[in-house]
Amino acid sequence: MNSKRVPGTRGGLCVMKVVSGEQTAQRRRSLRLRLVFRFARLFDSVRARMATIIIGSVLPVAVLGTVLIWQDYGNLSRSSERRSEIAVGEIDRHLRHDAERTTAMLNTLSESMVDDESARRLLQLAQSASGMRYCLLAVIDDRGTIAHQLTTTSGSFEACEEGARSFTPGGKAASVWVDKGRPYLTVRVPLPVVSSDKESRQNFLIAIEPLDQTAVEAEGFPPPGDGTAPRLTSNAKAWFLFPGGKLVSLCPDCGWTPPDATIVRRLTQRGAEDMLGRATLQVSGLFFAYGPAGGMVSVIVEATRLPQETRTMWALGVWIGMVLALLLAGLAGVMIAGHRLVIFPLRRLTEAVQEWERSGVFDASVSLAAPQEYRRLAWAFGTATRRLVRREQELRKALEHQKTLLGEIHHRVKNNLQIVASLLSLQGNRIGDDDVRVEFMLARDRVRTLETLHRHLYVEGELESLNMNSFLDELSVQLLTAAGHDVQSRVTMHVDAGDVMMAPDQATPIALIVSEVVSNALKFAFPGDRHGTISISMAREKDSVILVISDDGIGLSASSDKEDREGIGLQLIRGLARQISARLHVEERNGTRFVVEWPAQVSQGSMPQRAGHTQPR
Repeated sequence: MNSKRVPGTRGGLCVMKVVSGEQTAQRRRSLRLRLVFRFARLFDSVRARMATIIIGSVLPVAVLGTVLIWQDYGNLSRSSERRSEIAVGEIDRHLRHDAERTTAMLNTLSESMVDDESARRLLQLAQSASGMRYCLLAVIDDRGTIAHQLTTTSGSFEACEEGARSFTPGGKAASVWVDKGRPYLTVRVPLPVVSSDKESRQNFLIAIEPLDQTAVEAEGFPPPGDGTAPRLTSNAKAWFLFPGGKLVSLCPDCGWTPPDATIVRRLTQRGAEDMLGRATLQVSGLFFAYGPAGGMVSVIVEATRLPQETRTMWALGVWIGMVLALLLAGLAGVMIAGHRLVIFPLRRLTEAVQEWERSGVFDASVSLAAPQEYRRLAWAFGTATRRLVRREQELRKALEHQKTLLGEIHHRVKNNLQIVASLLSLQGNRIGDDDVRVEFMLARDRVRTLETLHRHLYVEGELESLNMNSFLDELSVQLLTAAGHDVQSRVTMHVDAGDVMMAPDQATPIALIVSEVVSNALKFAFPGDRHGTISISMAREKDSVILVISDDGIGLSASSDKEDREGIGLQLIRGLARQISARLHVEERNGTRFVVEWPAQVSQGSMPQRAGHTQPR
């Protein structure tokens, strides 16, 4: 867009914005083309294309197998994390189940108790039915006084009895509490009992069971003793998390190291963000799970990998490494085979072709160890090269024969022109009229000029181009000799054509122009005893050739034979200049100066005609 911005107008600003947008779009298109070209150059060789095809065919299968193996590896690596999540769920389910079962049992007992004796019997029956699960079954009033109790022989009786006495009304029906680092589950239900003194008071049935356990085997045998905690595998550890950040181990005798406070804080933060209040975390090969337990407390489970899982993961890693190693080995083998079977024979064939270009001999033996297709290609190329050599020899012979014939033609033309010049000279010598004899001599000089041109083409072998310096030098001597001894003694000729070479079709009109101008100068420029110099120069400037013919004679205007000088000779000069699309300029300054300038390369449509067919205008 060639629009300009007009100062003080908004339209000019819009034009500038449009121009800027077009330039930006053009730069982007140019950048895309450069990127596409560079990307295409990456696949320009046979090696790159073979590698692309091989990788493209093998890579999908390898990727699919690797993805499947990696999925198995990922699932196996998360197995410990899933076990920790399952353990949290099991602890939650266990606490809820025990609390609900104990509550249901206590509600049943509360409906059947009518007096102290029945209360004692029902407590004994409940303890027996539970398999000695509870460390304390008792009836307690709202002041914490134990009315009836039934305990086990466990050493935790004092802790259980103390927990019962610390009862406060209005608390939760089920709760978890800790004594000396051991967790307990307490369940209580209201029990209306009427005493013997007829005083009515609010009593409660209370059941306390321990939650601590020792580590159990992965097969899941029941824990020993009277522990009723949920079962954990040997690679799992669990802690109850109470408000305030207190951690209580489910196995106080196992010596488990509690997780770091930072880990506990991160788990609680993630649990607060989760809808179900659960969270998982992996730290240095340890897997942690966090979640609520029975609606009474939170629990944290730590799990590690089992030995068999570690072995399996190592096996999967080794399998992935083997798959990759086999893939790389297969690709390397295919690339080596491709190089040996395709690229190396192709390279040797290319070198043989290049050697044929240099020496003209094609060595077909380079394909003897190559595959059959390359041998056929080498054989076909060898046959083609032999035919090309024969054809080249035939063409060379034909060209030499053509040059010989063309030289012979120039030789015969030269002889014929020489004969014509001799006939004109004999005929002119027999004419008595001086004016007619002069015209015959002029025609003879023109024929001799053409004879000299053809002699140069034949003798010097310049059939396609003519050295103008040597030709003009000989032509000037010939013209000066033809002018007579008197003119020859008074006029000096200078020729300087440098190294200008010219085609014969252009050299013919130039030779006639030089002949006419020099002949006129010898005839009219130096009358009487006047001495002088005639200069002929030719030079190439860029795409043009400039011919300058000058003399220091009297000039055209001062010549007594002005009409003769502007007669057929000058008309012939102008006509010959038009044939080669030349510009002719005549100057009269201290003599006469002819300047002819024409294109160095003439198109085929404007090739000059033969000088012999020129009709003067």
